[in-house]
Amino acid sequence: MIECQRARSVYRLTALLVASGLGVGCSLQPPQAPLQEPVAVGPAPLRRLSNREYLNALADLFPDQHPTLPELPNDTPVAGFENAAETQQPSDLRIARYQTIADLYAQAATVDTDAVRALVGCSDWSLPTQAATCAAQMMTLIGARIFRRPLDREEQDRFTARFAAWAAAIDFEGAVRLTLSAMLQSPQFLYRLEPAPATIAPGSIVPVEPYAMASRLSFFLWESVPDDALLRAAAADELRTVEQIGDQARRMLGDDRARRLYWDFHRQWLGLDRILTDEHLVRTPEVDPLWTAASQSSAAQETRLLVENVLMDGGTFPDLLLSGRAWVNGEVARIYGVTPPSDPTAWSEVSLPSTERAGLLTRASFLAGYSHRGGTSPPVRGNAILLRLLCQPPLSPPPGADLSMPVGDPASGPQTNRELFEARTSPPACQACHATLNGFGFGLESYSASGAHQILDNGLPVDARGQINGTDVDGPFQGGIELSQALAGSAVVHHCATERWIRYALGRAAVDAEGPLVEALAATFLASGGDLRQLLVGIVTAPTFRMRRIEAN
Repeated sequence: MIECQRARSVYRLTALLVASGLGVGCSLQPPQAPLQEPVAVGPAPLRRLSNREYLNALADLFPDQHPTLPELPNDTPVAGFENAAETQQPSDLRIARYQTIADLYAQAATVDTDAVRALVGCSDWSLPTQAATCAAQMMTLIGARIFRRPLDREEQDRFTARFAAWAAAIDFEGAVRLTLSAMLQSPQFLYRLEPAPATIAPGSIVPVEPYAMASRLSFFLWESVPDDALLRAAAADELRTVEQIGDQARRMLGDDRARRLYWDFHRQWLGLDRILTDEHLVRTPEVDPLWTAASQSSAAQETRLLVENVLMDGGTFPDLLLSGRAWVNGEVARIYGVTPPSDPTAWSEVSLPSTERAGLLTRASFLAGYSHRGGTSPPVRGNAILLRLLCQPPLSPPPGADLSMPVGDPASGPQTNRELFEARTSPPACQACHATLNGFGFGLESYSASGAHQILDNGLPVDARGQINGTDVDGPFQGGIELSQALAGSAVVHHCATERWIRYALGRAAVDAEGPLVEALAATFLASGGDLRQLLVGIVTAPTFRMRRIEAN
């Protein structure tokens, strides 16, 4: 066994990992026999790392390196999610940016001789035999971390030959840098490749190969590369059974890296980062004369802290809709009307007034993100609830519909925003949709376009009566808190959340054959009181996650 020097980079596997099978030429565990009983297992499309996954992976592989990176082309979302496999086609710009970023990380990780020593775990490569040993160690340990599995013999030979050629043309340290850059540009790093046994007939269903299973778990639950424990489990073929996979998932969900999952899923599902777009950079003086870019970013950060802390503390999905906990700095405290921390730039946990705020639907990022810069829009807020929380896309407006903000006639005297929208959407052709959209949105009129709580609108009392339609909790409600309470107990909302979590885990929508699985997981999710960890463990232990169907070539 090659003894490894402990050093900064998370690349370097310990001797225990090498002993576990992550060595040169170690073989993968043979696949189990294909299942004979029918199991709902949908397609497993080739998946590229999303931008978030790619940057998280680099950060975890190089925790001490922080190069300034060029911007990547945006991922194209489907159903709000940026990890959709069907839109992950490569582009010349993306490939060029991958090369630039790989070079930047390789340069930062090999900035001097001490850095190279720490990276490869060797102190001396002055003699040819020492250089060969160090190069082999780099392929074995660093390659296994980047590729998330041991290099196969062909890869080992190919990179060894390249390394030798670069070392002869430049020097050992230059060869390390170029080899590292090449590995970071390899499809084996940028894509989640899953080997298929060649000896098993197309249409057969087999367990996912152990190292691929480690990547499925890590990129879903941590949005990054597997850790040492997952790689050890893969090397020992301990990612096969429901119990083994469930135990790993529970361990991972208790790790701080799960914060990424909790925030990124809800950010994308509910559009909680809409507030960061340019259209929300300013609020008109009538809405919030003090609104600035700091307000904009602080509103998003407050919601992120809410989601991460509530769920990391063991909170449930209903807790996200009902919790009065908040983390405020000076800007958020001003919007919420609570006492700011002594340092206005610091974040402090507070309890929000129970008569004014509950969970996500009453937070500034949602309320301002689904408003116009000049005022609230009940249809926009209602559409967000219908589409995001109920998975019900609304109908398109009829041709010629006026979609601008309604403006009152000064000769008619003061009117509330609700009255203006009621008049605008009163025609029967509009009511087909707006009875539902406005029913949700009018209940949030107690909150201004900046998310501040209000009891007056244009000098008149706010009417925050609403009506829920098209769900299992239909009926009237008063204000955002009652709306949140109703939705928190809705089977329709729990079913929608389950559908979206499955899409996020698989990088695709569930197919018809997986419908019974969705129904079963949704029913269990509701019965558990919205226990999110239980739902996620249920997803990763389901056949469609831990197995794959062999496709014909």
